[in-house]
Amino acid sequence: MKPQGNDGKSLLEAPLPRWSGPAEKLRFLLRFAVMAPSRHNAQPWVFEIEGDELRVYGDYRRSLHVVDPRDRELTMSCGAALFNLRVAAAHYGHATSVEVVAGSRRDGMLARVHLEERRASTPEVESLFQAIPRRRTNRLPLDSREPPAGLIAEMAREAGLEGAVLRPVEEYERREVAELVAEGDRLQWRNPRFRGELAAWTRSNMSRRLDGLPGYAMGWGDAASVLQPIFMRLADAGPIEADRDRRRTLLTRALLVLETHGDTPADWIVAGEALERVLLRATAEGLYASFFNQPIEIPEMRTRLRAALGELGHPQVLFRLGYGLEVRPTPRRPLDAVVRSMEILPPRPQPLALRQ
Repeated sequence: MKPQGNDGKSLLEAPLPRWSGPAEKLRFLLRFAVMAPSRHNAQPWVFEIEGDELRVYGDYRRSLHVVDPRDRELTMSCGAALFNLRVAAAHYGHATSVEVVAGSRRDGMLARVHLEERRASTPEVESLFQAIPRRRTNRLPLDSREPPAGLIAEMAREAGLEGAVLRPVEEYERREVAELVAEGDRLQWRNPRFRGELAAWTRSNMSRRLDGLPGYAMGWGDAASVLQPIFMRLADAGPIEADRDRRRTLLTRALLVLETHGDTPADWIVAGEALERVLLRATAEGLYASFFNQPIEIPEMRTRLRAALGELGHPQVLFRLGYGLEVRPTPRRPLDAVVRSMEILPPRPQPLALRQ
């Protein structure tokens, strides 16, 4: 049995249960939230719904203790899911109010969201909304075409609206940044715990698991998807990974870094929201993204990356954008697995005109 993917067309065409209570509407909107990206496709989020309030928690049972020991990327993933929810709510005609509480609570709550009054959607919202089920991380080769003129500047503006800073890595910075990415590959792959964690989240193409990375996401056939996790645990592929990623960082037309002014859990939520906004804008333009976060995930290398970029801010994501072959979606867990508790109010009676 093939892993379950995302049926984007049916998802986009599904109507919001308008005559239901706010809790059922929020549950409906979560179908878009959970399509956000996450490291190793761990999907590290849990939600609670009570009336018109949605509470976002990190699912720390899904923490990646080797590659993400501070749960920075986990928190960013929850921020990306939060942004998807905001876009979906706006598409269906609802404003939202968000209170970020990340880092201030011991129960793991990261944010609260309330459905607010009805409002009309906008062309910008519609473009982002249509991109939600089409967004993919593309780990395959991307071609050498330039992104559309002005797009990077527009993305930088949009990241700023979310409170983050997005900028291209300039040509004179590329060589040093590429060497840091390659060094990060070598250091991570040299660590048996890193290889074991990656192997544990890598799935065969025939797996029924609805999380983790199926082999097809790396371009592997069925046989390779069974064997590669075994090889990961046994062999250090760092030199091979380093050579490939060095070339990709040097040759890509658009190498971008997303930064925040601070480096607290609240800043990580901001980074996740800004990143998802940028990724959806890229998707709307037919572009794919893939990530080079190795020098950010290793603390001492992150300091060197900041110096190489001449930045005072804190780099949160390093990624490339480009055109490439279409890739299949990675699976998603069902809502019942991520909604911890829920209150659904009785549906509001329909007007007589709609019953006829």
